Amino acid sequence: MSGADPDSLPGSDELLSALLDPCFWPHDPAAVELHETHISWVFVADELAYKVKKPLQLPFLDYGTLERRHEMCRQELLLNRRLAPDYYLGVRAIVRDGAGALALAAEADPGAVEYVVEMRAIPQRRTLDRLLASGEVGAAEIARIGERLARFHAEAEPAADPGASVPRLLDALEENLTTTRERASAAIAEPRLAAAEDFTAAFVPGVVGELERRAAAGLVRDGHGDLRAEHVLVTDPVQVYDCIEFDPGLREIDVAADLAFLLMDIERLGAGERAGELLDSYRRAGGEPGDARLLAFLCAYRAWVRAKVALFDPDPESGALRAADRHALGHRFAWRARLPFALVVCGVAASGKSTLAAELAAISGLPVLDADTTRKRLAGLGPTERAGPEHYSQEFSRRTYRELGAAAAAELAGAGGAIIDATARRRDDRDALRAGLGEAELEAPLLFARCEAPDSVLVERARARELKPGRVSDADVEVVRRQLGSFEPLDEVAPGRVTAVDTERPAAEQVRVVEALLDAEASGPAT
Repeated sequence: MSGADPDSLPGSDELLSALLDPCFWPHDPAAVELHETHISWVFVADELAYKVKKPLQLPFLDYGTLERRHEMCRQELLLNRRLAPDYYLGVRAIVRDGAGALALAAEADPGAVEYVVEMRAIPQRRTLDRLLASGEVGAAEIARIGERLARFHAEAEPAADPGASVPRLLDALEENLTTTRERASAAIAEPRLAAAEDFTAAFVPGVVGELERRAAAGLVRDGHGDLRAEHVLVTDPVQVYDCIEFDPGLREIDVAADLAFLLMDIERLGAGERAGELLDSYRRAGGEPGDARLLAFLCAYRAWVRAKVALFDPDPESGALRAADRHALGHRFAWRARLPFALVVCGVAASGKSTLAAELAAISGLPVLDADTTRKRLAGLGPTERAGPEHYSQEFSRRTYRELGAAAAAELAGAGGAIIDATARRRDDRDALRAGLGEAELEAPLLFARCEAPDSVLVERARARELKPGRVSDADVEVVRRQLGSFEPLDEVAPGRVTAVDTERPAAEQVRVVEALLDAEASGPAT
C-alpha cells in the first residue's frame, strides 16, 4: 500500500486533465474518451481502457482512502478474471515525476498517488443491451449466456457463512428503501415509495424460510453481484465484466438473486421473451433459480436497487428519470411476485372502476378483461356499438360473466393473473363469474376491489361520459340513476379478499388501497 503524502494526491480536475491527454499514455493512443459512472471514471485509450475509482464514501461503498482504492483495484482484477479473463490485464500506479506531473507507473511504485485497473477496451457493439436493442441476439445466444452463468454459479466459491446471507439481504432491503426515500425528492412519488416499503414488509416473512433452505443447500455463492445486460459480452466464449468488488456481501448471495439482476435488466430493455429464454437455459444447464414468486421478488428488489443508484447520478435530471423508470419496473415485478390471483374491479356504473383497472394494468402489466366488450362480442357488436335491452337481461348477463370467468381462467393459466373490469353488482353475476373460473379459483384467490363515490359524483361522471365520442360503456345518466344503491353486498366473499376504494381520491392512493389488499393476501391468505 502507498504511503504517499496526502498533499501529493491529485484533485479530480488535475487527474481528469492529465488522463484525458493522449500523451499521458505510453502506448500513444490517437484519442482518449472519458466514460463516467457515479463511482468511477473510465478512460478509453484506443484498444486499452483504464478505470479509476472516485474518492467517495457512500452508504453502500467506501473508496475514501488511497489504500482502500488500491485494495479495491486488486479485488476488481482478481474477481473479474473469473468471468472476463480476456479483458482484465493488471493494476497500474499513477505517480508524480520529477517535475511534479502525473505519470503512469508499475503497481508497486512506492510513490503512487492513485491507482488504475488496466483493461482491454470493451467491444461495446457486442454487449447484450446493444444487441437486444438492435435485435441481433437470438435464442441460441441467450442459451449460451444462461449456460455460462449456470456453470459460473456451480463453480463459484460457496459463501464462508451462508447463514449470514438472509440477514444480510434483509439489511440490504432496508438500507435500499431508506436511502431511496432519503434521496428521492420529487423523482419518485410518495405513494410509490410507501408501496415498495409495504410490499417488502408483507412479502419478506413468506420467503425467509425458502431463502434459508436454499442457503443450507449451498446455493449462496460468491457470484457477480451486478449482472446487468451492458456487462454481458456476447462473444465466443461469453464473458461478463465489472462485478462488484467493494462489498463481498453484495456478491456472496443466493444464485437466484444474482441471476435476477440480469432477468430484471433484460425486461427493462423490453425483451421479456428473452428473459424467459435465459431462465429456461439456466435451468436446463443445472442452475437452481427458485420458483417464479421468489425470482419476481428478487427482480423487484434489483430494480429498486437500480432506482436508488440512479439517484446518485452526477446529472440529477437524468438520474431522476432513470430512478422513476426503475422504480416503476420494481412495482411491476412486485405485482408478479403476488401472483396468482384474479382481481375484480367492480362497482356501479361511473364508479371509476374502468379508470382504476386501466391504472392497475399499466403498473402491473396484467391484462384487463372487461364486461362491456365481452358482452358486445357475445352479442356480435363492435365495442362502440350500443347494445339493446335484451343484452342486459339476467340470462345474457350470466352468460357474459361466465365468459369473463373463463377468460380469466385462461389468463391465470398463462400470465398467472388477470384484472376483471365489471360492475359485478349482482350476486348472480358473481356466481356466474366463479362458474366460468371453475377449478382455477382453487389455485388462485378471487379478490374484489369495490369502487365507490357519492351519488352526485356518479351522475356527473355519467353526464360527462355521454359527451365523449367512441365510448364503450352503454351506461348513460339514466342507467347510473337506476343503479344507485343497487350493489348487492359482497357477503359471499371472505372479508380479507375485498376492499373498498374511494375513487374521489388521487389515482396513486387508490392503487395503494388495492396493493394493500394483495399484500394482505400474500402475507396470510384468507380462509
